[in-house]
Amino acid sequence: MKSTYPAFSFSTAQPRALPLATGLASPCRPGALVSETTDAAVYQHLRELLAQMPVAMYLLRGPAQVIGLVNRPAAAGWGRAVDQVRGQPFFEALPALRGQGYEAAYATVWQTQQAVTWREARITRVREAGGPAVPGYFDVTFQPFYEGPGGLAGILVTSHDVSEQVLARQHLHHATAELAATNAGLADYVRELTQAAHAAQAHAEGRAALLAQLLEQAPLAIGLLVGADYVVEACSPGLLAHWGYPRAQVLHQPLAEVLPALSDQLHAVLKEVARTGVPAVAQQPGPGGAGAVPMSFTYSPLRGAQGGIIAIAAVQLSGSNT
Repeated sequence: MKSTYPAFSFSTAQPRALPLATGLASPCRPGALVSETTDAAVYQHLRELLAQMPVAMYLLRGPAQVIGLVNRPAAAGWGRAVDQVRGQPFFEALPALRGQGYEAAYATVWQTQQAVTWREARITRVREAGGPAVPGYFDVTFQPFYEGPGGLAGILVTSHDVSEQVLARQHLHHATAELAATNAGLADYVRELTQAAHAAQAHAEGRAALLAQLLEQAPLAIGLLVGADYVVEACSPGLLAHWGYPRAQVLHQPLAEVLPALSDQLHAVLKEVARTGVPAVAQQPGPGGAGAVPMSFTYSPLRGAQGGIIAIAAVQLSGSNT
């Protein structure tokens, strides 16, 4: 796990640096989290705030990285009680977290007074003494904490467990990759699902309907484009949210009518996939014209029982909102 520090980004699972932290007080000094005068009441307020937060948060004080404040979600994620870790140096209380990038993140914040963020970082924790190591994925922010005029007193850390979302997305991407790589097996796979759910629907139209149902339940933005006009025959909730349209205005409509601002470049990509049968990656715009936020998709051809391309599957790439 490496940290880089030139710009704020959520585009990868690697740790990235944020700009100077924004503060809750003292607008003249970015990153200030308390007023210019050390105030026990403010510190108590921070303690109460951490205790109420539903996400894991803790405060490391001084270069020794002593756990000064910690809320219950953070302690529970470590398999500890709050009193077991509070007042202890971080790596003495949690030796299993050594060598996973925390050392570099703490050193960077302390030396540069810049915040550091990790996006979907893979972290292994031991939740019970002597128990097995449990891997997971987390969004983590390391924020400078100030006391007094310009005095860096510690690091405020916020951690959010995103393992469920990451694993679900990985599962979908693996399944999509396998389908795209085994065109001959795709027809058999769809046929088996169709026979199990609709024994009477053995023809190609029935297979396409079942595939559309599966795609519409996918957790990522995913759609099925059919024919020379790329008619939207299936559309997941994630893709509907990206386009900003209700399902009734999208299904069974040509993509160019759903997205009037469809670029010539994307149209050329779709034509090339249909012509060559080779998957491609490109950006798909939203409905807002030049101001719309694009989303990166992989466009994969789907073949029927006779080997011809019958549709193109558009699947959102991981972390593709840019």
